[in-house]
Amino acid sequence: MPPRMAQAQSPELASTGSGPRAEMVDDVPLIPMTKEQRGECQLFADHLKRPVPCPGLLPEPIPVSPTSAAVACPGDYGALGEGSCGPAGIEVSGNLFQLSQSNFQVPSGYVGVSYEQNNGAEVPEASISGGPLGHFVFMSGVDMQQVMTNSRGKDVAPVPSYCSPLHPVRPTRADGDPGKLYRCADASNSPADIRIVEGHTLLVWKDAGITCEVSFHGHSQVNVQLDVAVADATVLVSPRIR
Repeated sequence: MPPRMAQAQSPELASTGSGPRAEMVDDVPLIPMTKEQRGECQLFADHLKRPVPCPGLLPEPIPVSPTSAAVACPGDYGALGEGSCGPAGIEVSGNLFQLSQSNFQVPSGYVGVSYEQNNGAEVPEASISGGPLGHFVFMSGVDMQQVMTNSRGKDVAPVPSYCSPLHPVRPTRADGDPGKLYRCADASNSPADIRIVEGHTLLVWKDAGITCEVSFHGHSQVNVQLDVAVADATVLVSPRIR
């Protein structure tokens, strides 16, 4: 199923009186998701027939129109991938909700997507505006172990094998839940691993019995703070009564 693309709109049009308010995390703006994007959460709740976590705040896209996107990032407008631009790409498939966004607004010193040169040096990738390139992923589901590791088991963490636990000085809280932080390596040695969170700082927690995972590409305290901010702004969307 191809990802559906929700149209971008201003925070004033997207936010509600009771919903999360726009905020700034170390000069990275987070804005309320649009009504169209929230509608994808609604479809997920209707499918599962239970309340589901929905990211109330998302990174603010670098301004681009669908027309100019054809030149800036051809074929990737609102898609799932590091080269996408515009609004977040969202895919609801079975018991999995997946959202991915790149080319959002960040300051000049932000630690985001990078690539390794032939000499081994790490070089930052450039966004469509010429600054650092950010990549953000939000996933939730009732079978995240299978999705992330292609296996099941009581002791199996719902993260790929290339992600290792981080042990912060202070316990991380995610929307009231003692979430777990992971540092994900830049590459995987297993063909079975899902690769969308390679190089990410990833936070895992549970909300209403559903596993949630939020991550930003790059290893920094700012990305830890962004993970927590998005988790704290997560809201529950109830299924419609039929």
